[in-house]
Amino acid sequence: MPEIHLNSRGINAIAVPDEVEVTPGSDLVLHIINHGSPLHITIASSNSAAFTDFFHENLYVNKIEEFSIPIRENACPGTFSLEVIAGYGAKRAEFRVVVKERPDPEPAPEPEPVVPEVARPGIPLPPATVLVPCVIALLLYGLWLMLGIDLLNAAAFAALLLGVILTWLRQRS
Repeated sequence: MPEIHLNSRGINAIAVPDEVEVTPGSDLVLHIINHGSPLHITIASSNSAAFTDFFHENLYVNKIEEFSIPIRENACPGTFSLEVIAGYGAKRAEFRVVVKERPDPEPAPEPEPVVPEVARPGIPLPPATVLVPCVIALLLYGLWLMLGIDLLNAAAFAALLLGVILTWLRQRS
């Protein structure tokens, strides 16, 4: 923020920076510091029409004031001058305002694509309460085929029936 010092080296003395830089769409904020008695100053610019609507302003400065000059959003790079006048024109100081080229906005990082959960084709595995009786039934049927004992066939059938009943009960709850 550029500072303008008034009355620091004598009555109506003005100290301004040599040059300040701004970008299009921003505000040039002048920080005006009065080191002495309150006074009226004029801030004026005769060549700023391409950069701002500001032309002329009269200010009463007691101690510290801030004055803002809006720079147009579509301003091209270039320069204009600001003049600070005190003592009803007796003292003048001028500085350059450089309007820099607007920096290219940094591209926003692309969000990572959301990968949807892929549905697995096929039938999901049944819970253990259903799977265990089916495995037992298969083992009993295998033993019945190898050994020929009819009791193993009945036990395998009972194990399958138990699996069906457990599945039905599970679906009801």
